[in-house]
Amino acid sequence: MIVQSIEHGTARAIIYRFLSRCFSHPDRKLLELFDSARLEEFLQSWRYLGLKGLEDVARVANWLEKWPSREAVLVELDKEYTRLFITAYPKVVAPPYSSVYLDKESLIWGKSTAEAARLYEAAGLGIRDDFHDIPDHIAAELEFASYLISMQLIGEPDRTPANELLPHIEKRFLVEHLFRWAPAFFRHVSESSAGTFYGAMAQLAGQFITWDAQQLEHNRSSDAESSVV
Repeated sequence: MIVQSIEHGTARAIIYRFLSRCFSHPDRKLLELFDSARLEEFLQSWRYLGLKGLEDVARVANWLEKWPSREAVLVELDKEYTRLFITAYPKVVAPPYSSVYLDKESLIWGKSTAEAARLYEAAGLGIRDDFHDIPDHIAAELEFASYLISMQLIGEPDRTPANELLPHIEKRFLVEHLFRWAPAFFRHVSESSAGTFYGAMAQLAGQFITWDAQQLEHNRSSDAESSVV
């Protein structure tokens, strides 16, 4: 079982949700993320967990401020998003789908895509009508991680029978799915991004995923030792 305090769980959920938005298709809501209280919420959560590297966020904020208008920065972000994740020649630089990394065929819409969709369904979720992408897109999976953590923080009177499955689903999703491919994806983005935004955010995301995987492994080892004593 993943054991955490409310504060610790809230911080993890906030970070997963923030990173999810950063790797969604760029739009005005993305820019607003860096102009709102949600940025400070993210920074506070990052510090609470004792993580380092917030200079990357400062790099992103400074880079965004250099553009003469929001329209101009969105054009640049869209160009880089497309180059990295959609149509680069001769091949996509960093495909944002788990099946490309986890499945033997390294194709989209693979077995890992179906597995992600099954886990969403097991948690009582479906794909939103306005999400025009594949279920195992990195943004969808980061948002799902945030949801799983957040729902476990709900008080007992508001819990449903389905909520009782969430610790198991979270453990399975993170260990058997997200942690197995996200580090390689973020490494590709960091090494290949010509723009400051995606390179810096990939550095942060990769650091966080590695940290979260280590924390989970530590908790699992502690649980195993406790069961032996």
